[in-house]
Amino acid sequence: MLSMPSKHPRIAVTADPELGEALARVRAATGTREADATLLRRLAVEGAEVELEAGRNRRVAAEALLEAMDGGQFDLDLETVDRLNVPPAA
Repeated sequence: MLSMPSKHPRIAVTADPELGEALARVRAATGTREADATLLRRLAVEGAEVELEAGRNRRVAAEALLEAMDGGQFDLDLETVDRLNVPPAA
């Protein structure tokens, strides 16, 4: 009887050209020699942490901006902002 390498279910990922190029760029930049599956797993786990941290940073920045605006520490000319956001006439 063959033993399974992991008790966890596997996830099928299509090795399309875009994924191949992404893995090649990581290998070129880092010099890693990890197998595709190992590298892909590591990038997914690390990428998830980076994405979660980026989301936390965006929330902190937005809260700080709103706090500064509410506290009168941010001089914003809303009429000018509105004028700049009007699409140009066709």
